[in-house]
Amino acid sequence: MEYKYILVERERDALKITLNRPEVLNAMNIPMIEELMDVFGKVRDDGDVRFLIFTGSGEAFSSGADMKETGKSREEGLLSFIEERKVKQKLGHKFMRELESLEQVTIGAVNGIAVGAGVALLLACDFRIASERARFYIPETNVGIFFTWGCTPRLVKLVGPSKAKELIMTCDITDAEEALRIGLVNKVVPHNSLMDEVQKFIDKIRKRSPLAIRLVKLVANAYSTPIIGDLTLYEPELVRLCYVCEDADEAIRAFREKREPRFTGKLRVEG
Repeated sequence: MEYKYILVERERDALKITLNRPEVLNAMNIPMIEELMDVFGKVRDDGDVRFLIFTGSGEAFSSGADMKETGKSREEGLLSFIEERKVKQKLGHKFMRELESLEQVTIGAVNGIAVGAGVALLLACDFRIASERARFYIPETNVGIFFTWGCTPRLVKLVGPSKAKELIMTCDITDAEEALRIGLVNKVVPHNSLMDEVQKFIDKIRKRSPLAIRLVKLVANAYSTPIIGDLTLYEPELVRLCYVCEDADEAIRAFREKREPRFTGKLRVEG
């Protein structure tokens, strides 16, 4: 399969996967997610691939979900609009599960801003190594929804409930040093040596028993995953509740008009 939105390079036992839509700061559209999942399927049973490295082209890791991606509009009917969003939510959950369940070691090389879905990708990685220029931003509550794809409990697991709620509720931008302090990333390194530092990190693991490393990941994931539970059963319904609220409409209008949204918390009533 030829890839349009990602670059895949192999060096020895490692795949470097670059999100490659620099004109929109590597915003993640559905075709990009499907391309990533195609890579996961191809390497899943490949014992010669031990590492997957994710980074972004240009100066950004990812600006998150593509807000301009085409799809049904609210004007076409609220129910069809919501059903389309539920399908996208299920795809997001599948993407996260497939990435987390890979037996290969996965590393996010955060070369710049990571927003929303970009942060989600990083949460599903085993390790995150950040450039000093990295920034992390979770804007979902400012666009009328919550941090979906099972990312809220994943973030809680990583940084603790209070800090996770702070990051999601305030929509504050977190710089690299703060991300290191709270445990969101494993290391912060000089920007120009990011990939060299990732290679040094990989080299340490490369010297260890491949079977032992895979078993460590399996055991660690088996311990932590039940804490999350199967959010695919109820999170799409929670998302549906967001979209029957007028706040989601207001968020889209504000985005298009380049202004701050004015939220009310009122439910939208079909005419």
